[in-house]
Amino acid sequence: MNKYMKAWMQAATAAEQEELASRIGSSRNYLYHLAGGFRAASPELARAIESATHEMHSERLPLVFRTDLSPACAGCDFAKQCLGKTATRN
Repeated sequence: MNKYMKAWMQAATAAEQEELASRIGSSRNYLYHLAGGFRAASPELARAIESATHEMHSERLPLVFRTDLSPACAGCDFAKQCLGKTATRN
């Protein structure tokens, strides 16, 4: 399970989930796979989700970082340098 993506999906309306899927060129079903931990995002998809969720961020919709979604990003020294403690919040 990916607790950050799951929290985002639970907070988002169906329309917001569809909007995120559209922004990243994916589907709601795939977002559920990511949230459930059945899939891990590629670094490219993780970057796209990070960007889109930051654009859609509100008090209700939490932030999702690329390091939350992709093992490659979580292990990346550059991501750790850029994101600081956020990079290792898992």
